[in-house]
This record gives sequence, C-alpha cells and structure tokens, in this order.
Amino acid sequence: MITKTFDRKEQSTSMSQTRPGRLNHRRGVSHEYLNGSVRSLQWLLPDDATKEDRLPFKIVGYSLPCERHPQSNEDSFLIEQYSGLVAVFDGVGGSAAGDIASQAAKRASLVGWKGALGQIHKQRNVRHFLEDCDKIDFCTLLQHLIEHADETIRTDGVKEAGTDDLATTVAIAALCHHPENNEFNMVYAHVGDSRVYLLKKGEPLQRLTIDDGLLGKLVENEMVNEEDARRIDQAIHAEELTEAEISYFRLRGGITQALGGPLPPEIHVDQIPIAIGDRILLCTDGIHDNLTDLEIEEILRKAPRNAAARLLVEYALLRSREERQTTIRAKPDDMTAIVLIRRY
Repeated sequence: MITKTFDRKEQSTSMSQTRPGRLNHRRGVSHEYLNGSVRSLQWLLPDDATKEDRLPFKIVGYSLPCERHPQSNEDSFLIEQYSGLVAVFDGVGGSAAGDIASQAAKRASLVGWKGALGQIHKQRNVRHFLEDCDKIDFCTLLQHLIEHADETIRTDGVKEAGTDDLATTVAIAALCHHPENNEFNMVYAHVGDSRVYLLKKGEPLQRLTIDDGLLGKLVENEMVNEEDARRIDQAIHAEELTEAEISYFRLRGGITQALGGPLPPEIHVDQIPIAIGDRILLCTDGIHDNLTDLEIEEILRKAPRNAAARLLVEYALLRSREERQTTIRAKPDDMTAIVLIRRY
C-alpha cells in the first residue's frame, strides 16, 4: 500500500523549485528531484495575451527517468499551452535508441502542428488555439501528425541513431473551442500503451484509450474475456490471480505496435467534449503499470491543480520501489504524466 498524504502547500511551489542557472529551455525549467532529473515545463504566455486568447485549462507535465539510468530518459512530453496540443512519448525499451525515437516524434509532432495552424489561420507564427471545430477535420489532423512522426523516426531518427532499431509509443490530444456555446472538444489519438484518461466530477475515472498490448491480444484471441483482462491488469497482489493469470499479467507490458516499428502503425483516434472541472491525464506506462486506475483516480481527484502530475510521478516511483513480495505491480521505469484541468 502506498502511504503518502496530499500537501496543499505544494500548490504554490510545485513549479518554482528550481536552482539558479539551470534554465535549459526557452520556456521551461529543469530541476533535480527525488534523486533523479525531473523536467517540469511551465509554458508561459506572452504578456499581451488577453483572457480571451488563453485556453481555460491548467496544464502541467512532469517526467522522471528510471532510477536505474537517471541520466537517460526514454520518455518525452510536449505541451503547447497556447495552442492546445499535448502529447507523451515513450521510447520502446527493447529498441536500441528509444530516447532518440521519442524525441524525434516530439519534434515532428510540434513542427506538423505549427504548420497546420499556419495553414488554418493563413499566417505564420500562429499561437492561438483552434476555434470553430466543425470547420476542421480534427481527427484527420491528429492522424497526419502521428504519421509524420512515424516517418520522421524512420528517416531522421534512423540517421541520428545509426540504426533502424528505434520506436516509441504516443498519446496525443488537441483542444478546440466552440465559441457560440463556450464548449471545448478534445480530439485524442494513441499508438502503443501510452494512455489518455478522463475524470469528470462525481463520476468514475474513464480510460479513453485501449492499449496496443499483448493482454489485448489475449482478449482478441478469446483466451480471456475483457472483464478478466481488466481484473488481471489491475491486480496488486499475486494472491489475486491464478498461475495462468500471473503469466498473462507479466505479458501486459508487451506492446504490439509503435511508431517506427516494423510496420506502419494503426492509429486510434477519437474525440470527446470537455466540461468545466474535467481532469484529463496523458501518461506513459511507468505511471499506469505501477498504479491501478483506482489509485490514479484518487490522486487526480484530490491533488491540487499544480501538483497532480508531479504527485502521480511520485506515487508511481514509490510503488516501483516496493518489494516483489509486497506487490506484483512494482516496475522501475521512466515515468511521465501530463494533467489538464478545465478551469472555466
């Protein structure tokens, strides 16, 4: 059992615990935390931005490399606060250059997004979020971004890595505004086992994505049903499972496709309206392999807005340090979370 309490004081300090001289990004900061390197990107808006120009969302992301290789993080994440694009990428650990793959996919997604915004708004250096959602085929736009990222890994990534053995997962989301009724739509897509969750007030946590994983293949091949697969995936103790189910549990970390993989990926795309108070999580498997959905829900629901992403990483890290005799979920890994909360 993870024993940690929420500290409301963290809300005012979660984005400011930095060391002098550690700025290494035009709009971000990096600092040492939990004996590892955590990057927290606080995306700042121009001084002349009006309330109408700003997305009514609090967006915070945190990433922590695995303690076994604290200087190397195969996860990466992207937050475009002003234009409403967020994404997490998890370089495949079995590949030779997962970190290069995730960074290449991140760069390609950002370049593709900015290019699409420029075409839509018919100007350069556009930083405004998208409106009039019905006029834009948002699902196709996100699909094209992922296809571009996949192609970039196969070309630029291969050249940089010196090998074609590199791949990454992705979970990506973009926000669009309906100004006539002040509604927001979120279009999201994924490949692999990086996930998107939605938590609405008074409702259970919804997992919006289905992993491209080996456990899903067991369901597809009718070796287990969906209910048993979810129970296996959410188990904490070995006593909850049969011997066969424990072997299935160990397979759940395997993925069946990724960007840069042997075959072009099948991209899963969908969309959903986002209401005031809704909380959205994008995360890599370092979070959801260590924490159950119920634990993720509790953290998302109770955490201060500024601290939710960091707390998810902290709790996942604590779980990863537990002994195998205590839990079968403990898994040292890179860990990344982005939390979006609609404020008004």
